[in-house]
Amino acid sequence: MGAFAVYTFAAGIFLLAGYLIYKWLLSTEKQPAFNRAMLLTLYAVAFVLPACHLRSAAAGGAGAGIIDIGMPDVQAATTASGEAWSPAVVLLWVYLAGMIAVAATTLRTAFILRRLVAAGKRTDCGDCVIVRIARDGIAPFSWGRYIVVNANEDTDSIGMIVSHERAHIRLGHFYDLLLAQAVCIVLWYNPASWLMLSEVKAVHEYQADGAVIDSGVNMRQYQLLLIKKAVGVRFQSLANSLNHSKLKKRITMMYESKTKPVRRLRALAAVPAVALAMALLNVPAISRAMAETSSARLTEEASAVSADKVTNFVAADQHDESKKSGESATVEHPDVLPEYPGGQAAMFAALCKVVKYPAAADSAKIQGRVVVGFTVRTDGSLSDYRIIQSVDPLLDAEALRAVKTLDVKWKPGKQDGKTVNCSFALPVTFKLQ
Repeated sequence: MGAFAVYTFAAGIFLLAGYLIYKWLLSTEKQPAFNRAMLLTLYAVAFVLPACHLRSAAAGGAGAGIIDIGMPDVQAATTASGEAWSPAVVLLWVYLAGMIAVAATTLRTAFILRRLVAAGKRTDCGDCVIVRIARDGIAPFSWGRYIVVNANEDTDSIGMIVSHERAHIRLGHFYDLLLAQAVCIVLWYNPASWLMLSEVKAVHEYQADGAVIDSGVNMRQYQLLLIKKAVGVRFQSLANSLNHSKLKKRITMMYESKTKPVRRLRALAAVPAVALAMALLNVPAISRAMAETSSARLTEEASAVSADKVTNFVAADQHDESKKSGESATVEHPDVLPEYPGGQAAMFAALCKVVKYPAAADSAKIQGRVVVGFTVRTDGSLSDYRIIQSVDPLLDAEALRAVKTLDVKWKPGKQDGKTVNCSFALPVTFKLQ
C-alpha cells in the first residue's frame, strides 16, 4: 500500500504540472478536440512517467542513497495490540480512508443515475436511448447511451437537448468521465485531479455546443435554452449535464473564432513542466520521504527490532563449504572482511528497514538474539544462509528473510591479497517494548 501511495503522489506532481500549463496556455483556445486530446495525454503522462521513474530509481539502487544512517536501532512505538503507528502508517490510513470515501460517493451517484434511468419511460433510438422522467428540478443529462429529459419538455427543446446529448454519446465523452473520476478517487487529496475533471467536462460541453450549432440550430435560440436550463440538479461525476459549465464561458466560446493551428505549439510548454516535475521528485528530502512511505504498511508488525552490537564479526561455527572448481575455499578469518555497499552503517540501515517483528511472536512474548550466517563469495554474491544461533522458528525465519534482502554486490573479503569466499554472521536482536 505504501508503494502505491508513493506512486500516486508522484503521479499527482506530474498531473499538477500538466494542468497548470494547460490552464495557462490552452484552456481559452477554441480547439475543443485538440484540448480534449491534450487533457487525455496529460493523464497518460502523469501515470506512466512516475512508474518509469520509480522503476529506474529502484533498479539503479537509488534507495541506498536516501536511507537515514547512523541509527542502527529501530524503535517502533506500539499500541496495546502491538501495531506500530508511525507517521507514514497514519498517512496511509488517511489516504485509504479518503479514497474509500470518494469511491463510495461515486458509487452513490452511479446508483442515483441508474434509478433515474430505470424509473423513466424509454425510447430506443438506435444510437441512444431517450428516457423521459416525470420529475422536475433535474437538468437534462446523458449517462452512457441514455439521454434523460423531463417528460414535460416542449418539442423544440427536446430536439436541441437530444442533439446536444447525442454529441456526448457519439464522441465517447462518458469514457473520459470514467477515467477522470477514477483519477479523482486515487488522487482525491490533489486539487489537480478535481480541476482536471472540471476542464474535461468543460471541453465536452464546448464540443457538444459546437455540434448542435453546426447541425443548423439557431444559435440564439440554443443559448436561450441553456439559460432556461441553468437551474437544476447537476451530477458532478459520471454524467454530462446540459447545465454543467458556466454559461458565460460557453456562450463566449460560441462567438470565438477557431484557433489557428500554429497556436497548438503552445502545448510543447508541457515538456519543461514535466521535466521540472521529474527534477522535483529527485530532491533528496522528497525522495527520502517517498522511500520511507513506500516501505510502510497499513499494519506494522514490529514492536521493536534492533541490530545488536553494530560490528561485523565472522562466524565461529567452523562451517566448511565444499570447494568448487577454480574457486577458493571458504575462509573463516580473512585478513580483510567483506563489506556491504556503502559500509557498515548502510548495511544495518537496510536491515533495520526490512526486518519486522512477527505478530505471532509478539503475541507470545517471544524475544531474543538470532544470529544468521552466510557466505560472501568472491563475486560479491551471498549464499549458504544458515541459522547459527536460534531463538524460535518464528524469529529465526524472519531474521533469515531479512538478511537475504542484503544480497547485493558486496565487496568480497581478502586473504593474503587475494579475494576469497568468506563466512559472515549477522546478529538480529528482537526486543519487546
